[in-house]
Amino acid sequence: MKILIDGRVLTHSKITGVENHAINLIEKLKSIADIYVAIPKYQNKYYTHFWEHVVLPLKAIKYDLLFCPSNIAPFYLSKKVKLIVTLHDLSYKDFSQMYSKAFRRYYEFVIPRVLQRAEHVLTISKFSYERIIREYPFVQDKIDFIYHGKNEIFTFEPSIQKEDYILYVGSLNDTKNFSFVIKAFDKLNSKKYYLKMIMPISSNFEINKEKKQLLEHAKKNSKIEIVDYLPQEKLVEIYQKAKLFIFPSYHESFGFPVLEAMACGTSVVCSGTSSLPEVGGDAVVYCDPYDINDIKNKIESVLNDENMQQEMIKKGLERAKMFTWDKSAKEYLEVLKKLDHKEIYNF
Repeated sequence: MKILIDGRVLTHSKITGVENHAINLIEKLKSIADIYVAIPKYQNKYYTHFWEHVVLPLKAIKYDLLFCPSNIAPFYLSKKVKLIVTLHDLSYKDFSQMYSKAFRRYYEFVIPRVLQRAEHVLTISKFSYERIIREYPFVQDKIDFIYHGKNEIFTFEPSIQKEDYILYVGSLNDTKNFSFVIKAFDKLNSKKYYLKMIMPISSNFEINKEKKQLLEHAKKNSKIEIVDYLPQEKLVEIYQKAKLFIFPSYHESFGFPVLEAMACGTSVVCSGTSSLPEVGGDAVVYCDPYDINDIKNKIESVLNDENMQQEMIKKGLERAKMFTWDKSAKEYLEVLKKLDHKEIYNF
């Protein structure tokens, strides 16, 4: 079987969850299977979408299967070519206010057609799996979920001393709930700790006047440090040194930051919503993302109990071992095996 992978998002300069998934999965697939990755020559977003729907289908004619790992696929593809697509979530429907009207209409046009056309659909958590089936029942007999892995650079270094800061890694996206992180921190009884927020403030997300004012207040607070986007290799030590990681997100299709924090040996307080319990298991403390006082109380319950922290670190390190890109890639190839029984494996 000749396999072509859609590498459109590999041209993106900013690495979010979708890009992280594609980069790591494609790298592992290339190491265990005979595949080819098609990548646009130019980064211009208009060209890359033209490439997706015009150039990529022409390239795919020479292959038996096209795998599109980043939500969309060509809305026209030769019937001779089998299609597998990974749809990460339905945020364009569930949080439509975050996106432009043009983007929403584009996804509302493309996604149903891609799902109809695909021989198989994959997603990244049980939560997303169930949500997609509710919205598009016709995919029920051809959809599975496969968890992400963690980037191998996120590791535990026992020699590194913890520092007195609480860490948040996220964005200005409303679903990440950054405003409640700031408000809960302000309510902490102890003034010993400071808050470090790795959060690109020059993002495309629109925030309301109240949250803009809160952000300006936070920038002036000497106990709060806001750091713009950092590459993963610079983020590792920040995770490792954090006393606690806080992530009260309303909605996650997977939740990379929780996995990264656990892998770096840091205690985690996160929401008990969407897919996060699938990632955190019994290794984290869950909070109600809609309740500032609950977020504050859960943070303090961990910070005030050294034994709890050590137990959470131990459990988190074990939990993180469950999520590897090697495992994920092999599970993806098992799906390909269902579509074609020819020998394409070299592991």
